[in-house]
Amino acid sequence: MPDKLVTGGATTGNIAIPKARLNTDGGSRGNPGDSGIGFTIAVDDGSKKATICRGGAYIGRATNNIAEYSALIWGLQNAMALGVLKLDIQLDSELLVKQLSGEYRVKNEGIKPLYNTTCHLLESFESYAVKHISRELNNEADNLANKAMDTRGMVGDYMVAYEAGSLFSEDVTGDKTGGRFSCLVLPAKQDKRTVSLSYPLSHLPGVYKLTVKDHFDAAHALVGYPGECKDLHGHTWDIEVTIQGTQLDEVGIVYDFKNLKTDLSRILSQYDHEYLNKVPPFDSMNATAENLARVIYEQMEEALPQNIDLVEVAVWESPQARLSYSRM
Repeated sequence: MPDKLVTGGATTGNIAIPKARLNTDGGSRGNPGDSGIGFTIAVDDGSKKATICRGGAYIGRATNNIAEYSALIWGLQNAMALGVLKLDIQLDSELLVKQLSGEYRVKNEGIKPLYNTTCHLLESFESYAVKHISRELNNEADNLANKAMDTRGMVGDYMVAYEAGSLFSEDVTGDKTGGRFSCLVLPAKQDKRTVSLSYPLSHLPGVYKLTVKDHFDAAHALVGYPGECKDLHGHTWDIEVTIQGTQLDEVGIVYDFKNLKTDLSRILSQYDHEYLNKVPPFDSMNATAENLARVIYEQMEEALPQNIDLVEVAVWESPQARLSYSRM
């Protein structure tokens, strides 16, 4: 099949290596089963590609897709530790390439945090390109992953040791002595700062969920409803929105409550003190709680940044009646 190429990036400083190539691979013996990951980072020395950093790690029980994402994240962390500015990434996983390009939507809840972490790390490079290659062109990374599975340990010469949990790593200075761990923070200026934490790493990775609530007053009539609600009547609609994310900013916030409230308020303002049956899209569909939740969900989804996932939108028609909508 033809190669698939994805490009992007953001400006960063502290140039150490102008350009490098990253190959990663992950595998599972059983899917799920014992799993390993591997990566290589190479630079062009003028006559050939010279590998300057490589690693393999046993990651325990996982699926193939989790192993593939874990390998890519670990490779990106090591490229950052080396100070790589421009990165060419080569993967033999067509799924990862198509998800990173946006051609495939990430539907698996277990993969979403890894996908979001990957996207966040990619934006720390000035530029990057993600390319699909055949398995035979990815032998070195594959061999490292298999050797790690065979030894149930770590192999290679890496800058950043692999630790379970994609959001956190040891200090990117390359210290592999253990002890304290650091939370990898990529602020808006992408200056690669770290915030020291005194907790063991295993206590930290996870998903943060935020919920905000707002309301609007509006009237509607349910066409075809076999009861009093077919006549014009009003509600104070309480709307709850829940989001989730895995990345903290430089302050330690996943997404500002204030911003989420502003996003929701802006959407609800178009319905406040209106006759919903005359407000698009409810001029062509019944303004039921079900349709209202789904429409607000779709509008919220467009308003949120890429690294934030919308979990659900709930509509309260009364203090005793709540309906929620979420993606399957």
